Amino acid sequence: MKKAILSAVLLMLVVSGVILSGTATENPHGKLKWDCQDCHTAESWSVMRVPMKFSHDETGFHLAGAHANAQCIGCHKTPQFNHVGTSCIDCHADHHQGQLGQACQNCHTPRDWQGRKDVLDIHAQKGFALTGSHAVADCEACHRGHARQEYAGTPMDCIGCHAEAYAATNDPNHMQAGFPSDCQRCHHAASGTWTNARYTHAQYVLTGAHRQVDCKSCHASIYTGTSSACYDCHSANYASTTNPNHVQNGFNHNCTICHTTISFNPASYNHNLTAFPLTGKHVTTLCIDCHPTSYVGTPTDCYSCHQTNFQSAQNPDHVLANFSHNCATCHSTSGWSPATFNHASTAFPLTGAHTTVACINCHAAGYAGTPTDCYSCHQTNFQGAKDPDHVLSNFSHVCTTCHSTSAWSPATFNHANTTFPLTGAHTTVACINCHAAGYTNTPTACYACHQSNYNATTNPNHAAANFPTTCQTCHSTSNWTSTTWNHDAQYFPIYSGTHVGRWNLCSDCHVNPSNFATFECINCHPHSDKATTDSHHTGVSRYQYLSTACYSCHPTGRAGG
Repeated sequence: MKKAILSAVLLMLVVSGVILSGTATENPHGKLKWDCQDCHTAESWSVMRVPMKFSHDETGFHLAGAHANAQCIGCHKTPQFNHVGTSCIDCHADHHQGQLGQACQNCHTPRDWQGRKDVLDIHAQKGFALTGSHAVADCEACHRGHARQEYAGTPMDCIGCHAEAYAATNDPNHMQAGFPSDCQRCHHAASGTWTNARYTHAQYVLTGAHRQVDCKSCHASIYTGTSSACYDCHSANYASTTNPNHVQNGFNHNCTICHTTISFNPASYNHNLTAFPLTGKHVTTLCIDCHPTSYVGTPTDCYSCHQTNFQSAQNPDHVLANFSHNCATCHSTSGWSPATFNHASTAFPLTGAHTTVACINCHAAGYAGTPTDCYSCHQTNFQGAKDPDHVLSNFSHVCTTCHSTSAWSPATFNHANTTFPLTGAHTTVACINCHAAGYTNTPTACYACHQSNYNATTNPNHAAANFPTTCQTCHSTSNWTSTTWNHDAQYFPIYSGTHVGRWNLCSDCHVNPSNFATFECINCHPHSDKATTDSHHTGVSRYQYLSTACYSCHPTGRAGG
């Protein structure tokens, strides 16, 4: 029957003048993937090959039902075979006038135009709903050899109808691989095609590039008991890798440590999972730089990799200075230079100007056993100091008594730490004024420094009056001339009472400048006439015409009767 159909097609082509005997022309069927000899013979264009290599199933449109017996020219109106639509509406008129849409297969099958709704409902009620390709298959496709009244008892499992397909499948070979006969694990009626199978990897979920790999790449012969270990599939990659050499370095067979399923290359190793996390420039360093021969037992101390840097360092010379091989003391992974040493971790933390001084200034003789006392570094400053002269003054070598690390000058000495705290005008006096003879055993008595002031004072004349040398009796450190002598409280009130404003100089009363113990009252008071004064004191016990006698009776300065 098919041979007759094909002959009719060829006859149509000859009549249309597309194929002319003995004349070479383009393929009248358009662009096809089949060669001419797959269907034709060399004998004649109308003599067809038996059997032909051409199969309509390979076009993606299976000829089922009435389509299998239809004449080719019924669908292929022109020799251009690939110019034919695959939708029902492309060949069949829509008697429903678009009211039910263009998906004719929802109700009809290729067998005939008989409605399928009742059949679909019956099947759904029997527990075998027709979906996908089952919905449009002819009844006889599953109910083979049965009369219509004998459809009961038809197997509902896939293998009952598809045993031949199961046995014939070799990609993969289902029987050899021992696949289960429950076809729905991989095949789904809803997909509409038997060959569009999909298997869901449950125990070994496929990710990355594994999802694109052919099944036989991992399942070369069997599908049961297939190892899920990377190495079992990628042992050849493992053995052939030379950068780095996995075999020579004894790398772990657990490929996931460095590789992912996205791609075998590039690989990445998380060094943070080891005892030596990578930081700074170590992150971008090539593995081979630290692992030139082996990846096992690689030392983690800096010196093992940076010995050359250590030995070549000149500022300072690490070897000569006998530096520790613990490079992390001064260097970090951010960069070998510049290096920083935390002096705070030593017994001599750096402060002030010391923080900016070059290391060599203090460590000229080496870095081990460097003295921490100031004088060891500042002996020259000590000996050269002239204001005051530290050597001549026999100053202590404990420089911190006057100096700080902020700067050698100016220096400050806290006199409050001595037995003679500075107050008043003493706080602004130059040190040399008091320490002209030195800074040791300096006297603390006022007279020791103020003897010239004592001798030069004439109002009153301290030396002539034989005043005591305890200057603080009358004077304070605030001001030399502003005395604090309290004449009222200790002796005779001259700043209060009747004598306020009645005198100008001490000599007004103390007429003997060499003896302030003597004084005269009668020089000011109207008692210069002794006879008159005597008459006023008739009967007064112990009366004498003397100033001292006046004072004994008139201590407040008020004249008596």
